[in-house]
Amino acid sequence: MKMLRLLVVSAVMMTAVGALRADPLPVMVVQEVDTKNPDAYVAQIAKLNALAKARIGTEHFRHVWQGDFAGEEAHKLFVVTSFASAAELYQTQEKLKNYPEMDVILGQMSDMRTLGASTLYKCVRNEGVYEGSVVFNTGISCTDEPAYQKALDSLKETFAANGFKDLKVNLYRIISGRTNTTHLVVMSLPNAVRLGELFDALHDKGLLNEWNVMAAKIRTSIDNGTYHEITK
Repeated sequence: MKMLRLLVVSAVMMTAVGALRADPLPVMVVQEVDTKNPDAYVAQIAKLNALAKARIGTEHFRHVWQGDFAGEEAHKLFVVTSFASAAELYQTQEKLKNYPEMDVILGQMSDMRTLGASTLYKCVRNEGVYEGSVVFNTGISCTDEPAYQKALDSLKETFAANGFKDLKVNLYRIISGRTNTTHLVVMSLPNAVRLGELFDALHDKGLLNEWNVMAAKIRTSIDNGTYHEITK
């Protein structure tokens, strides 16, 4: 799917985008990256994170995710970060300008990757994610956001009643970079085994058959995929 289609705000943020924080309604930036050497790329991101911490004080500024069962996005990398607001995003961009050490690393990274799609999201339902774990993302076209928010409340109740109280459900509205979806649903579980158990419940037990019929009145699922975090 066009998962967390990460946004590169500028050359400084080109490889950037980090942790999904549990802030109240943050914005999220996502940059799709294609590289033949994911390990080396992630190592460079770790260096950038150290430099960012030194200047702006943020721990683990950028997080890196990799597509698994994600269609055309399988094996691609996604660098993700969140900010308290869109204004903070651009304020941070300014703070990271004129940073020679960071510019050197960004120059080195340009030889090992090709940048793909970029998207800026506004969080409208924020339960956070389990860092270093897995997510199941679904891109949707939604015609009634408030109604869909209520539908997600019902979804959570169904999951909790069927052994998935640990499931975190997030909803992001696309601010910029929109193509054929309006929102991104991000479901997070502590580990891949739990995700597998969720899939079994969904497809073998028809856990959400009735819910899907109801939700279809206000949203259309466009694409989906699973991703795991590989940040060092």
